[in-house]
Order: sequence, then structure tokens, then C-alpha cells
Amino acid sequence: MNSVIAEPESIDDLRAIVKASSTLLPVGKQSKPPLSGGTDAQLVSLARFSGITQYEPSEFTFTAKAGTKLSEINATLAEKGQYLPFDPLLADRGATIAGTVAAGLSGPGRQRYGGIRDFLLGVQFISSDGAVINSGGKVVKNAAGFDIPKLLVGSLGRLGVMTELTFKVFPRPPQMLTLRVACESHQTAMQRIARAANSRWEFDAIDYLPGDAVFLRLGGPAEAIEVLADDINNEWPGDVSRLDPSEAESVWRQVCELQPRDESTFVAKIPSSAEQFLSLQTLVESRDDMRTHLSVAGAVVWVWLDDEDAVTALNQQLAAANQCGLLVIGNESCHKWIGKRPASEMETRIHAALDPAGKFAPW
Repeated sequence: MNSVIAEPESIDDLRAIVKASSTLLPVGKQSKPPLSGGTDAQLVSLARFSGITQYEPSEFTFTAKAGTKLSEINATLAEKGQYLPFDPLLADRGATIAGTVAAGLSGPGRQRYGGIRDFLLGVQFISSDGAVINSGGKVVKNAAGFDIPKLLVGSLGRLGVMTELTFKVFPRPPQMLTLRVACESHQTAMQRIARAANSRWEFDAIDYLPGDAVFLRLGGPAEAIEVLADDINNEWPGDVSRLDPSEAESVWRQVCELQPRDESTFVAKIPSSAEQFLSLQTLVESRDDMRTHLSVAGAVVWVWLDDEDAVTALNQQLAAANQCGLLVIGNESCHKWIGKRPASEMETRIHAALDPAGKFAPW
């Protein structure tokens, strides 16, 4: 059973806690319970490390403390017509900026602009010996030192306790349009996703909801979007329709918030390919307690699961295929990894270099 260490209010408090702890795991708002469960390590909450400390709209960068909620960041950027294009997930659940980095979670906007690691410029973190380390920078053009911030993306809090992060941002497109492309089969959807991903249309997002359609999001000047929309309609005549703004918001909100469908209580993220998705979909369609959503032009499958039996079945399927997934939504008793997580010599060496004392919770 986890116990939460008293929330530190300052860097000095946090350093003292890290030095005194035998095994620890940093957490934010715990919007992703499985990621902080399944360990006896004491949890260190960064909830009081909150707030945007520096924002330069003209430089398209901001710096925020680790426990700053995504909702606060999104609102601040929106006031200046800017945003994080990779569609950070779970903002409405209270997800924090450091938790998002630690989990390595990017949304559908990763398709065009890259994921969270492509926007992270610098990080301040506490190492296992209590040292304060600043890596990266606060400007876009920075090439000093090793790119340690990228190592922290997806580290699940096992390499250090992040306290402050700097990101670059983009101007928000003046117009957004989502197109729905009907598909008669999964194979047709895969073909159309491949065509869209390799076209000159430069979609912001390419997602597929099995049993429904492929959804394509365009962003840019209204005139340019209209030309592209006509071109896409000519590509697949009779199968393309436009979503009104409220319909489009519902589609993208569902995946960005990992909203439950029906009775789903678990959500897993699985790196994928078209072939792997089709194999997984065979399992899903044989059951009534799983549903999928294919995102980032087929690079990621989100699986909604109703109960632990469904989680077990998915775990067995992935293990047999030598695949690995991450359980993002669920309860603290669930193990975060499902399937077969490959051993990595590089990961072991990085962990040994940044946490030689083995102070952070095991993977």
C-alpha cells in the first residue's frame, strides 16, 4: 500500500525528502492511477509546485512548475492565441505538465507536429542524491549539453523528480475543420489512413473509430482548408462529410480525455501498426467488453476495457504477440504494463547512470 509523503513546498524540502527516502515515486494529481500503483514506494506529491513562472508569447516559450495543471496552461496560452499542438491528454482530469511528460502521453495532434518530446526544451529535476540538475534551456535554439529532457519523457518518474519544465508552443490555426471518411471495412480504413498520412494534405490528426469512420483534422487559413477539403472529397467521392464544430469537438475530446465508453473502467495505450491493429481488432470483435480507437495514423491504439477479465485477455494477446501496452486509466491495484515489455540494455544503463543508488521505484 502506497503512503504519501507530506507535500514539499520548496526545493529544499523536496531535496531533504529525496535524500531521506529509501524508495520513492513522484506523482502529480494522480489522474492516471495505474502509473502510481503496484509499488510499495512512498509517493512524493508535487501538487504544491504549481504555476507558470515565465511566459514569453513573442518567443513562443513558457516555463511552468511540475505540478501545474494542463488546464491552466491551455487557458493561458489560449489568451495569446497559442497552444501545445500535440493535444496533451487528460486536462479535464487534472493532469499536470510533469505527469504528462513522465507518462509520455501525446494526443492526436502528434500526427503533424510531433509528440511531447519535440516540444520539451528544458527541465529542472532532483536526482536520487538530492542534487538540483538543470538540463536543456529556455529558448528554442539551444544545443548545450546532453539532451536529458528527452530521456525523462516516458520515464514514469524513475529517473528523477521533475520540478520545472520549459516548452515551446505554436500559434493556434485560425480555422479547424474535421472530415469524416466512411469506410466499408477495416482494410479500407487502413488504406485510406496510409493515403492520408503520405499525402500533401498535412492533416493535424488522422484517427479511426472502428465501426464508424476515419476522422481527418485540418488546421490553417480558411481559404486553404476549403481547397484541401474539396481535394479530399474528390479523392473519395460520396464517402466524405464535414463535422460541425460541436461534433468535431466531441470526437477529439473523446480521445484527448480518454472518455469512457459504456461501462469501460480501464484504458490502455498500445504502440501499433496496421497489421498489429488488425490482429488486435480480431480479439476485440470476439468480445463485448473491449473497444478500440486508432490514433496518429495507426501509430497508437487506445483500448477501452470494461473489467479485469478484459484486461487479462488483452494482456495475454499482447504477450503472445511480443507487444507491450501501458494501462493509463484504471485503479492503483492494476499493474501499469500489459503484454510483454522487452528488456533494454540501454534503459538499464541510463537508469544506472541517473539513479545509481536505485532510489526510485522499480519499473
